[in-house]
Amino acid sequence: MTVKHTDDERVDDLRQRLRSLGYLDAGVDRFVLASAARAQRPAAVALSASVRIGVLAAVLLGPAAAIGLAARMPGLVTGARDAVVAAAYLSVFFGASAALASFVVAVTASWMTTKTSVTGARLARRARALGLTAGAIVTAASLAYLTLWWRTANAGLGWSSPMRTAFALAVAAAISLLLGHAVTVTALAMTMARPGRDVGTRVPGGSWKASFAGSAIAFAGAAILLFATAGADTSGHRSAPPLTVRSSGTPAIVLAIDGFDAALYERVRPGAAMAPGPSLLTVFDNARADLTPYESRDPARLWTTIATGVRPEVHGVDSLETRRVAGLQGRLGTGSTGRVIGAATDVLRLTRPAVASNFERRVKTFWEVAEQAGLRTGVVNWWATWPAAASGGRVISDRAVLRLERGGPLDAELAPPELYESLKARWPEIRSRAQKQVEAHFSFQQSQLVPQLPATVTAVLKRSGELDSSMMQLAEAIGEDSNLDLLVVYLPGMDIAQHTLLGGESSAAPSELDVRIAALQRYYAFLTAMTDRTAGGFQLQKRVFVLTQAGRQHEGAGILAAIGPGIRRQTRVTATVLDVAATILHALGLPAARDLDGRVVTELFEPEFMAKYPVRHVETYGLRGAIAAARGGAPLDQEMIDRLRSLGYVR
Repeated sequence: MTVKHTDDERVDDLRQRLRSLGYLDAGVDRFVLASAARAQRPAAVALSASVRIGVLAAVLLGPAAAIGLAARMPGLVTGARDAVVAAAYLSVFFGASAALASFVVAVTASWMTTKTSVTGARLARRARALGLTAGAIVTAASLAYLTLWWRTANAGLGWSSPMRTAFALAVAAAISLLLGHAVTVTALAMTMARPGRDVGTRVPGGSWKASFAGSAIAFAGAAILLFATAGADTSGHRSAPPLTVRSSGTPAIVLAIDGFDAALYERVRPGAAMAPGPSLLTVFDNARADLTPYESRDPARLWTTIATGVRPEVHGVDSLETRRVAGLQGRLGTGSTGRVIGAATDVLRLTRPAVASNFERRVKTFWEVAEQAGLRTGVVNWWATWPAAASGGRVISDRAVLRLERGGPLDAELAPPELYESLKARWPEIRSRAQKQVEAHFSFQQSQLVPQLPATVTAVLKRSGELDSSMMQLAEAIGEDSNLDLLVVYLPGMDIAQHTLLGGESSAAPSELDVRIAALQRYYAFLTAMTDRTAGGFQLQKRVFVLTQAGRQHEGAGILAAIGPGIRRQTRVTATVLDVAATILHALGLPAARDLDGRVVTELFEPEFMAKYPVRHVETYGLRGAIAAARGGAPLDQEMIDRLRSLGYVR
């Protein structure tokens, strides 16, 4: 009973000393030091106070961190729901981190105070100095984080918007000072809770002069840090200038063929009574740029690089396979921030496999730039086009076939949304026509071969052929009644057939390779027959660009070939995949952006055309902006993974 009475007296004495020195006057201090007011031991005081500081940090830093994450990784935070979930995750993270940091810093400061023989005024000064140092460490860390978050979210804004910037820095300073102050009073309260260690010092910064001085110093430090680190990020936030179209008004078609082996095609050509008259492959005899091999065979990375004209570290789509964080619809990128978040969430088992999407891409594609300039555009089946933005152009994304096959409410697989109902009604007819076209072609070709192709090989060709034929028919469907200025179609069939027959899990004996090569040669004939109307029948009225890449099976050069008005005949040059976007945009009469990594391949155009329509430039096409997509149906994430796995894209 005596011991308990003594503890009660010490408890009451500590409470009175904290109150007399002003530690329980402010609401925040009362919240943080509630454990000290209940008179627990110093370690328990530190633990309880640190948990409460963590709660403050979670409330203050979690939402701010979610906004910064959305600015840095728009592919991860894709809407209000994702922002709320991300804020919850980050609140837990920052709350736990702040609680741990506060506990360590406060305990260390209090321990250093006790490891001395000084008493009285010298002890008070030492305790005050260590408490202030602990608070300053937390204040500086919080201030640096919030300032760098502002720089990330609004790089280059600076004092061009002084009121907005000043307000943001003032908020950062206030939050940081509040957390630092809480750590300081916790460290001092812990010291006073130790028997025989009466430091007798009042709350640091209790006067308005001290508070004003601390706020001014914090604000100035934040401003200096902001401008010291913002210089390298200003280019990405320039506004987009108006784009003026200056052209002859000739529409363009872009046919992108993956898995195309130029050397094998040259071997096929001598026997190509495949398609009499003008055809797709006759485009290669016209203006042609041989594209140097790209550093990656990953299709999402490669074809997004082609579509944007910038490198992956700029456009954001680094690989086909990515990951999702549980509760978020967006995807983790593979940049430094994405790798850090991915490592942390993997440890907690919060991630699951996903496929690259439109969320990760930060830069406009060439068809989006054309649409921005007021041109009518359509794109079919390009990589990472889901979710399809409802922004005016017609988009049949890389998930559209899955949605058309399964039906149900649209989840941004096509845009505009009304396009879905039209194509859904026509889809059975499109699939039936594709099957008949493939069956007729390969049954005829099979009858001409001696020996005939094995049934398994023919099945591979038919599967690829039905997919490509369906894509071409979808392209015709969106272009037939809309008078498009630009129509873009991606055909993956050749790459799928080549990868299945010659790579992947295939273990063909050398004696079978000739048969499989012969099968691929038949597929070139199918491509020609399927697309000859596009390249031949329209070539007098439209510019046709045929774009190829070697695909996943081997490293090889690609091709950008063109035919039509203003295109030079019988020319051959060298270019890179980064030059494709700028060249197509120039053909449409649009300027090239100086922040693209590629150039306009002027050698493909006639001198008269270049004289009349010289290359123009703008500084940038501007920020891409948030995706405005009509969503509502169940996402086809797992179905997309299963489909790509069946085609050999993912394991």
